[in-house]
Amino acid sequence: MEKSENLLADAKRRKYTLAALVASMVFAVICIITGAVLSTSIHPGSTVKVHSIVPILSPTTGTTKIPMISLIFSIIATIFTEIIGFAHFTSLRSILIDEGRLDFNTNSRLFTAAKKGGWAHPNGRLMNALMSLLLVMSYASSELVVMRLFDEEAPVIDGMVGYRAGLSTSPIIIFGLSLFLQGIISLFGAYHCGLYWLESTSVLTTTKWQTERNIIVRRQHRCMRDVLQGQSTTPDPLEPSARQPSAWMANPAVKKVVIVVWGLIPVYALWGAIIYVLSIYVNTRVFESANIATIGHGSQKLSDISWAFLPNINTLSFGVSYNNADRRGLPSAGWALLLLVFMTMQSCLTLMLHYCEAIINTTRDEQVWRRAAGGRGVAISQQGPLRATLSSWRNVFLLVAKSFYWMFGHSLTVEAAVVGYNFDGIEVVATCAQLWYLSIVLVGFAIITTLIAIYKPHGPQPAAYGHFQTLADLIDEWPPEEPIPGNKLHPVLHWGHKSNKDGVCHAGTSSDKSLVHPVHMKGMYGGELDEESSSTANMQSV
Repeated sequence: MEKSENLLADAKRRKYTLAALVASMVFAVICIITGAVLSTSIHPGSTVKVHSIVPILSPTTGTTKIPMISLIFSIIATIFTEIIGFAHFTSLRSILIDEGRLDFNTNSRLFTAAKKGGWAHPNGRLMNALMSLLLVMSYASSELVVMRLFDEEAPVIDGMVGYRAGLSTSPIIIFGLSLFLQGIISLFGAYHCGLYWLESTSVLTTTKWQTERNIIVRRQHRCMRDVLQGQSTTPDPLEPSARQPSAWMANPAVKKVVIVVWGLIPVYALWGAIIYVLSIYVNTRVFESANIATIGHGSQKLSDISWAFLPNINTLSFGVSYNNADRRGLPSAGWALLLLVFMTMQSCLTLMLHYCEAIINTTRDEQVWRRAAGGRGVAISQQGPLRATLSSWRNVFLLVAKSFYWMFGHSLTVEAAVVGYNFDGIEVVATCAQLWYLSIVLVGFAIITTLIAIYKPHGPQPAAYGHFQTLADLIDEWPPEEPIPGNKLHPVLHWGHKSNKDGVCHAGTSSDKSLVHPVHMKGMYGGELDEESSSTANMQSV
């Protein structure tokens, strides 16, 4: 009865995930259609007409309107890429379980590939590379959607020429197309999973699911061995440890992520320094080639430069401009070049934030397991992805870090000049102050992620960090996933000392808190419950 209810629950959760995936693809199609319609609309001017840029809002000299509109598009990009990414991640986990290669609950979906089906598999190397490219493209194009339009015929406000926001139709189409293709790949990944779609990302639920199907077999006499000690072939009794190994020591992927995070900081700091030098040098010299010009805005006197968080006309900057001769709009090749520049500059940041999920989710899995040693225990009932994310401060921290895309958008912007509705030119502007601000924020982000990675949990409970075989060895009794009749609360899992026989202790789990006790720190652990004790415990848990 319980298994049939679980199958129905899995089917329901799968339906919700696929519905969210389809909704994301529908939104992508809407973006494509909207961009296409706007690109064909024509804004008449005095003599010619402008394509691909739609002016919005009224002229202003403020610096907050455009960044706020850009923030909206960054949030939209984050929401829909996360939805699609969850479906892609879920299909990858299911495939890895089928291949017997899912060692840890957390895997970087873009850097872990399925072996079955070859390179063309939805979770194979080729499709993972394409997903990485599309992910970078979606964030880069979202930063290009909103641009600053300087209107030479706009009224002068407070002695300054006002500007207004403009929507770029080509990036809207590219944004929708990148989302749609990501959704297609994720949808095919779900199709290849068939009936073996594993919806839950809960580390305990997945461990139980695999042990029930003998995908993972529990090994005896390892009740006090953590993820590092559990690899030993000689499970001799040992004393509990007061501190457990860190995620840095337990999962090789975590160490790589920390190195990548710290390695990205000097890249952006050095880039900011280069922009600083170019802005001063090019400020006195303008090089022109055909319709292309390089323009610097800088001063050796730092007091003459604006260091505001949001860039303005006094911000130290270096730009490359294109002056349009016929004033009919930016050529199609120009948008492709702009997108390529943004993707190149933003790719490291995008992939780094994606890779950081290895640290966040690995340590989150460990915190879930360590609740079993607490007074309330830990429930193994499955949580929805949104609830699971919001219930962990680590995941919320990573979601907030996605605002780095928005901050990056301040350091590399696109500005266009119009005369009425006539397109006059476009300029790509890089600012050094915003790059340095981003570098400073990345330092704080790197410090926090490093502290999370090297933290050693307190207490004798062996650390697993989402390693399924280790959890299977440590959990000797599983409670039912559904509430016991007459009890509204979901059963929970408790971990602690359970028995002492011939000087060898045994630690394990139970749904009955009275069957587990504090661990003897001087005891030798490596025993097992006898059949009578085990059957009695099972009867009491039911």
